Amino acid sequence: MTFNSIGQKIDTLDLNSYYGNFVGGFSIYDLKTDHYFQYNSEQCKKRFSPCSTFKIPNSLIGLETGVIADTGFVIKYDSILHPRDTFQLTNEPFKHWYEDLSLKRAIKYSCVWYYQELARRVGSERMKNMVSRLDYGNNDISSGLDSYWLCGSLEISIDEQIAFLKKLYSHQLSGFSDKNQEAVKGIMLNEITPEYKLYGKTGSGDCWDNKVIGWYVGFVETESGTRIFAMNIIVNDFSDLKSNFRIELTKKILKELNIIK
Repeated sequence: MTFNSIGQKIDTLDLNSYYGNFVGGFSIYDLKTDHYFQYNSEQCKKRFSPCSTFKIPNSLIGLETGVIADTGFVIKYDSILHPRDTFQLTNEPFKHWYEDLSLKRAIKYSCVWYYQELARRVGSERMKNMVSRLDYGNNDISSGLDSYWLCGSLEISIDEQIAFLKKLYSHQLSGFSDKNQEAVKGIMLNEITPEYKLYGKTGSGDCWDNKVIGWYVGFVETESGTRIFAMNIIVNDFSDLKSNFRIELTKKILKELNIIK
C-alpha cells in the first residue's frame, strides 16, 4: 500500500512487461469501491504537458463560455492561417484538419487549429479564470493563449488527470453546468461494445530533445461499474506511438485487470 500525490491510498500494479524499456505510469480509480490501483507511483506524481488531452477541458471551457454553442458548432477551415501540409493531407487523422469541423469532429481528429481558435475566442482573462476554476494541474497558461497546453507552461500529473476526470464524470466541476459536462463526456466516446464503453483522449508532444510524451486518459463503463484511468509513456519518437499504441496498451491492461474482455 502506498499513497498518491494527493494523499489517497493506492494498491500497486506490476506493469513492467507492458511498458518494456519505456518509462511511464498508469493509474485507475474504481468509482464504486473508491479504490485506486497504480503503476510507477513516482511517475504518476510528475507533471508533464497535457498536450492534446487538454482538448477535454478546452471543450468544456468553450461550451461554458458560449464561444462554442454546442458539440455540433462548426468553425471554418482557414487555408491562409493554416496552409496545407503534404504529409498531413495524406495521413490520418491530419487530413481531416483541412475541413470545416464541429467540436465533435475536432476532438475525434484531435485538430490543433480548432482548439487554438476556440482559445482565442475565449480570451486570456476568461481562459485564465476557467483553467483555475478547473484546478487543472499547475493552472499556468502564461506561455501563450493558443499554445500553453502544447509543451508550454501548463503541466499536469497522472494523479491530477484522475482527479479532474472524476469530477467531470460525476458532474462535480464547480461553475460548469451538468449539461456541458455531459456533452464533453459524450464526445470522448472512443469505442462501444456489448461489454463496455470506452471514453478517452490521447495526447503527445516532443517536449524535449529526442523524447516524446504520450498520454491516454478517460474512463471505461462496464456492468460492474465505472473506472477512471490515466496513463503516460515517454518514448523516443512519435513513431513509437503509432497505430493507436496508447489505446491498445490501455485495453491490454484493462483486460489484465479483468475489467474488460
